[in-house]
Amino acid sequence: MIPISELDLVKIGELIRTHGYKGEAVIKLTINFERITITELIFLVIDGNKVPFFFSYPPKPYKKNGLLIKLDNIDSDTEIEKLINAPVFTENKNITEELNEESEIPENFDVYNGEFLIGRSGTYLNIPSNPILSVFSKKGNEILIPVNDQFLKSIDYEKKTIIFDLPEGLIEINE
Repeated sequence: MIPISELDLVKIGELIRTHGYKGEAVIKLTINFERITITELIFLVIDGNKVPFFFSYPPKPYKKNGLLIKLDNIDSDTEIEKLINAPVFTENKNITEELNEESEIPENFDVYNGEFLIGRSGTYLNIPSNPILSVFSKKGNEILIPVNDQFLKSIDYEKKTIIFDLPEGLIEINE
């Protein structure tokens, strides 16, 4: 097995509760389930360390924003209870960056151009070959930002932020 650097990991949620009595648990996700392709393991933070856990079987979608999991060698609800509230990480390679669904760009998130706050996200218009995000500035103006891999740098569902790296002058044209 190739060693995994902490830089190669991304937080995807938190273990929130047991499910049944055979050691299953529910992860509350902080990112869209459709972007995750976890096949064999996750990392749970235990005493400040990210500890790998392998799955007994592949995770399953659970309710609106969760994953139902069963970890190897954990066979009772009392064993899994010790891990409740643990942050859950996976390797970066298990997260897709593709923006396919309108729900991928959330509304009411703070939108930044680098470190500069532009405003709050509004409607995502999934126009073929030219998707656009409507952003409302602090002045109340609507700014239209093209959404593509070149400009969109990250979406943090936990901090409710969207970060772009926009060409100089693009925001001023829209204001």
